[in-house]
Amino acid sequence: MTDNKRRTGVSGSVGASSNSTGEAVTLSLKPTTENDPDTIYNILFRDYDEEKNEMSSVIRGTEFNYRIDTEYGINQDGFIAEGTESIVFKGVKYGNDLRYSCALKFKPKSRLYDFMNREYRILESLQTCRSVVRVLDVIEDLGDFQLPYNGGYITSEGYFCVVEEYIDGDSLQDYCIKQWYTYNTKTRRWERNTTDHSYREVVKFQNQIIQFMINLCEIMKFVSNVNDRNGKTNVNSPIILHCDIKPENIMVTKHGKELVLIDFGRSQSIYEGRTYQHYSDKSECTFTADYSDTQWQDVGKDNFYAYGTVGYAAPECYASPNKGLFPFISQRPALTHGLVSVESDIFGFGATFSECLRIYEICDEAFKRTPNSSDPRFFNREIEAQAETSVRNGTTEGYCDRDFRGIDIAFHEALENIIRKCTKTRFKGFQSPNESQDSYYHNFYQLQAEIERARDAIPSLDRKSDPLVRQMLGVSGFCAAFASCFLALWLIMIILANPLARDRWKTLKKNYTDNQKRTTFTTVAEDMMEVPLKKSRKKNFEDILQFTYGGSPNDNVIDSEEADILATLMKKHLPNQSEWSSYIDLIIQNGKSDNMDEVAKTIYRLNISSNIDCDGYILAKALTQVNDADDSDTEILSSAYNVLLEYSEKEEYRKIVAKIAIKLMSGRKTDTVASSLGVERETVQNLLAPLTKIGGD
Repeated sequence: MTDNKRRTGVSGSVGASSNSTGEAVTLSLKPTTENDPDTIYNILFRDYDEEKNEMSSVIRGTEFNYRIDTEYGINQDGFIAEGTESIVFKGVKYGNDLRYSCALKFKPKSRLYDFMNREYRILESLQTCRSVVRVLDVIEDLGDFQLPYNGGYITSEGYFCVVEEYIDGDSLQDYCIKQWYTYNTKTRRWERNTTDHSYREVVKFQNQIIQFMINLCEIMKFVSNVNDRNGKTNVNSPIILHCDIKPENIMVTKHGKELVLIDFGRSQSIYEGRTYQHYSDKSECTFTADYSDTQWQDVGKDNFYAYGTVGYAAPECYASPNKGLFPFISQRPALTHGLVSVESDIFGFGATFSECLRIYEICDEAFKRTPNSSDPRFFNREIEAQAETSVRNGTTEGYCDRDFRGIDIAFHEALENIIRKCTKTRFKGFQSPNESQDSYYHNFYQLQAEIERARDAIPSLDRKSDPLVRQMLGVSGFCAAFASCFLALWLIMIILANPLARDRWKTLKKNYTDNQKRTTFTTVAEDMMEVPLKKSRKKNFEDILQFTYGGSPNDNVIDSEEADILATLMKKHLPNQSEWSSYIDLIIQNGKSDNMDEVAKTIYRLNISSNIDCDGYILAKALTQVNDADDSDTEILSSAYNVLLEYSEKEEYRKIVAKIAIKLMSGRKTDTVASSLGVERETVQNLLAPLTKIGGD
């Protein structure tokens, strides 16, 4: 574990902080004057008197300066976390009269070379993904900065500083704990939430965790360089192994419940077509451990693993023993100590999935033992201690092949099968897809597909609907011999399915991310349209259409993927083309400017009848034909030009009009149009030029 988190979260929101009660507060971005002694500016941003030779509280960065945010944390000292490789404080980045929240990670100077040549390069390569934590600055020389910490000082002599974005939210571990338990900052005690641990609440929680895991798969597909549906990688780009997947290294944003992957302190890049990385490649590491250490001191605990964290690391991630017995001795023939691969990250994923679903049982057991704990990190430490003790004592039963023994029966069996496969005991060839394709997951595309299939087999979120579905299926099976009864019951089931589908639709809209377009969104939208009544189908489609440009999430545009989904739904479930006109108009009007060519092509492929009056289709046809036409195709270009003139003053079609105008001004197309009209090229250009400037989202 790189950072043993003692935090409530790390934030990208400007000015986010917390008061003494742990409640969120906001620092004003309005510039304050230095003459006012009581302003937050002077509390946080005043230097010590350098004439008195006192050390500075300022870290001078590349473009900005930084200070510790002393408004943050239970002790109001800005402290967030302490780990084996860094000490983390909540910071404030300021300059140009603006201040922003950030995270300041102080790392030992001895780690600087490794950080810059490995971890920093890895993070740089992943910065295009907003679900990976961003590095804002690296300050190698802290200057005269001094920070009291743990009886000593953080200074330039011993530390450098990595500035990361501050993610306003909780770790996934804290998020799960808080669903069932709350830390009362006034009484300094943990309390059960008023939320009932009922079937409904358990299934509701299960569905949220499933969606988190699907989103995490999307992130890990990017990290591990899976770039197609077959789970293959780009040989010219590295496979990146995170090597420390666990709930504490996954942040859940407070607003939107988006996931952000953090802490790449143990991450590795794999090039040259390899699929693994061996710990011995790092010459400074001995990679051995004393498994007989009964004292279990911090100095020895960190040597138990090469990659990852005790409790989440795969068996191959643990060090070879110099004393005592290796805890996974039965698996040893299949293991090479420190030979990590994508399968190792998948193991951590499965351990994370398991812990999240079992969090109530884990916390409940700990709470019964210590009901009056005042430690705000009580549950986190209990989880850590349980895993560490299990490994140290060699009692690793249940570490691999994890299941739901002793857990609430409401959790779906399909999820247990996935978790068992993720954390499966290591047998010969487990890292080779050719030898173990069906026994192990070898990429996150495979894993995501199975989680999505499991999700679709899970009961409805609504308690009353689950028995209803089971009863209807049972009755329909009983009556299969009676055709008329069966058809009648089938119709009833279809009718009843609509409210169930709308339940899932409401849940999707509430927690939607763009990663769900081709998965959850498509599936739920399809279910919404599987209703017998024409009126219901139209209403449901209109709801889906409105959501694509007003709620996905609130981007106010329809991109090419969404246009394709909408067109498919219309063709399949609304076969009467006369009903399409208004829908097509809305798709074109709200089409994303950057995707307008693809959106238009999708609409044109609908090939609606010429006797149907539809402005959006006429414009989509014109744009698509211009894109496909030769520069000398007089008929098509002249037709597109006439369409352009007809719709040039209709504000609702400004984006596609601009696209058509731009295409007509490219190459020799303008000459062809001018020649067909019998006018000068400049005349056509002068008319087209203003139209090219009216587009945009």
